Amino acid sequence: MAAVKAIVAITAIIAGGRLLLRPIYKQIAENQNAEIFSANTLLVILGTSLLTARAGLSMALGAFLAGLLLAETEFSLQVESDIAPYRGLLLGLFFMTVGMSIDPKLLLSNFPVILWTLSLLIVGKGILVALLCRIFGISTIAAIRVGLLLAPGGEFAFVAFGDAVNQGILSSQLSSLLFLVVGISMALTPWLAAGGQLLASRFEQLDVRSLLPVESETDDLQDHIIICGFGRVGQIIAQLLSERLIPFVALDVRSDRVAFGRALDLPVYFGDAGSREVLHKVGAERACAAAITLDTPGANYRTVWALSKYFPNVKTFVRAHDVDHGINLEKAGATAVVPETLEPSLQLAAAVLAQTKLPTSEIATTINEFRTRHLSELTELCEESGGSLGYGFSRLMSKPKSQLHSSDSEDEEFVEGTLAI
Repeated sequence: MAAVKAIVAITAIIAGGRLLLRPIYKQIAENQNAEIFSANTLLVILGTSLLTARAGLSMALGAFLAGLLLAETEFSLQVESDIAPYRGLLLGLFFMTVGMSIDPKLLLSNFPVILWTLSLLIVGKGILVALLCRIFGISTIAAIRVGLLLAPGGEFAFVAFGDAVNQGILSSQLSSLLFLVVGISMALTPWLAAGGQLLASRFEQLDVRSLLPVESETDDLQDHIIICGFGRVGQIIAQLLSERLIPFVALDVRSDRVAFGRALDLPVYFGDAGSREVLHKVGAERACAAAITLDTPGANYRTVWALSKYFPNVKTFVRAHDVDHGINLEKAGATAVVPETLEPSLQLAAAVLAQTKLPTSEIATTINEFRTRHLSELTELCEESGGSLGYGFSRLMSKPKSQLHSSDSEDEEFVEGTLAI
């Protein structure tokens, strides 16, 4: 009878919550009253907790159900923001309460039992979670990491064991023993996470062998582009080249990025773009240019240096994190250096200026003047530092209109020593 009563109470809470929570919160949100919003959240949590208590269940279960119901609504982010100041404090108090209920003497008197129980929990739960991940199509590497991360017991076990003691299902001594096992397993989480990362890296080294470049796959490439780094910038460049049917090959040292590119049928390979052997395998001696978009300044510098030394036929276009980085890239042999913050900042500024009701022509003039002034200052700075390319930029030399109409060739020529605007 008690079980039926509990099932009916839980069903009523879930059904009522799904039917009533959204309309209530929507009405409160329309009133734009933050105090009522927070008060209603507390009312929902305390109300469900009292209902489960009346049904013979724990109040913690009611709070848990309230959290699940609130998480399903579109107001969950605001609810989470409202309870954030209390979450850390109450969580710390919860674990302090649990810790005070653990008897350290049990660890010494029952060490073999605790050790075997702990091993059974971590190994059994880890294997079970990993198998479930594989069933749902998650890769082996990710399944192993998820299994080890979720292998320890959770804090909800403390609530369940405490309620079991109150209901007379477990003895207090057995509950303390289980508390100790779960607590130790949670303390081992950082080491389990590190072990998962280590195992994943070992498996990754085996998996990436199929992603390495092979000379036979790039033998037919001629005058192609090498994209060094298949992150956000590299992916955009690859998309533009693909749309224009321009041959290219991309390199990256992250297997997930390589796998993503392969899934799109793009010529993306795993390899260090700063390695002479890897560059040779992607046909660098036959390439015409390289776009270097790696994440770290050091990796960009090594790649520019390797291309300039071993494959001087390749024009290198690289993004710079700052002025000093750009000067170093120029000295390493970069053909053109693009400051990664300039154009995005100008685009954002233009969008903001548009909201001030300025005319479009005035916004364009303001942005162009700032760009010209900023790049001129970079040119002077590089000349003072002994740079030869003016911060590594090149510009398509513009001709007077009379010359443009009389020109026999539409090809524009790169002239080193000026800025690309």
